[in-house]
Amino acid sequence: VLDVGDYIFGQPSKITARTYLGDQGVVNIEREAKLSGHIHNKAVMIITGFLGQHYAKDMPLTISASIAFEQNYGGIEGDSASCAELIALLSSISGIPVRQDMAITGSMNQHGDIQPVGGTTYKIEGFYKACKIKGLIGTQGVVIPSQNIANLMLKPEVVEAVENGKFHIYAADKIDDAIEIMTGESPKEFHRKVKEALRQMAETVKKFNE
Repeated sequence: VLDVGDYIFGQPSKITARTYLGDQGVVNIEREAKLSGHIHNKAVMIITGFLGQHYAKDMPLTISASIAFEQNYGGIEGDSASCAELIALLSSISGIPVRQDMAITGSMNQHGDIQPVGGTTYKIEGFYKACKIKGLIGTQGVVIPSQNIANLMLKPEVVEAVENGKFHIYAADKIDDAIEIMTGESPKEFHRKVKEALRQMAETVKKFNE
């Protein structure tokens, strides 16, 4: 969400993640480039905590990963992108693609609970405008925290598009809800594939060290 004097608007951001063998953990490229604020740095650490709790109870988490906001040169602050960052990271690990006609906003804690964020109305309208420019095809939409539903004050044009099935707004309580919407996979199967990929990475590193 950008605030320019009397005008506030939401601007979609593209997040990418890359994963490879190693033990560096999750590298926040924005932080390394000194473009990341304290809250965003904390959010990336929370993602690491979720990874450890969810996938590394019976095996070592042997991974190096990088997360970046593409073509961001003005800095990133806040934890509103932590759900998107985690899904991008898990997609890279598992090879399961993420829908590119959907946007997502939401903070998350180490348990995988999705938490409310600010500026949800601006974010939805910003992505709607981007989709409208590219052409509405009936599948585009956004995922928001369920707690933010009561805060929405959308423009009539966006409400009409939702009512007509040209644009969609989904609410999520858990990261598993968002995973299912963004990938089309059941959470159980998704996590199984992520863990299997992580196990193979750990075994490869073990063999290499031997």
